[in-house]
Amino acid sequence: MNKQNCEEILMALMAVFDGEETDFSPEQLNSHTAGCDDCRQAVEQMQHTFNLLREHERFAPDADLWPLIDAQIEAEPKTGWQPFLLVGVLLVVYKFLEMFPAADFGFVFKIVPLLLIVALFVLLKENPFKINTELILEK
Repeated sequence: MNKQNCEEILMALMAVFDGEETDFSPEQLNSHTAGCDDCRQAVEQMQHTFNLLREHERFAPDADLWPLIDAQIEAEPKTGWQPFLLVGVLLVVYKFLEMFPAADFGFVFKIVPLLLIVALFVLLKENPFKINTELILEK
């Protein structure tokens, strides 16, 4: 079968499994899957997955969680704009110094921006890559 046609049919079949309407009629979908082994296998996999998902209940929390989340957000310390201004000014000064070709500061001068950013994060005591797993949701 035509690979482009198969992709369109599979997308339409996924839409049918999701309860959406498609541009293809059920007869078109059935006739294509009857003649195409790849699409028939894909449909069988989709049907198996759909059946597995249907067997499980969806979890819906009993409590409204947003007030707890909002309280956690409000409790976190606010960072002012001053540290960012300081780092910005230092980076602008660095760029001006970098424009003078007569002064060669060597390798140390090349790591100054990295050191400034690290200093900002240390100053703020924030790890931008930290994942917060301490959120406790109580009823």
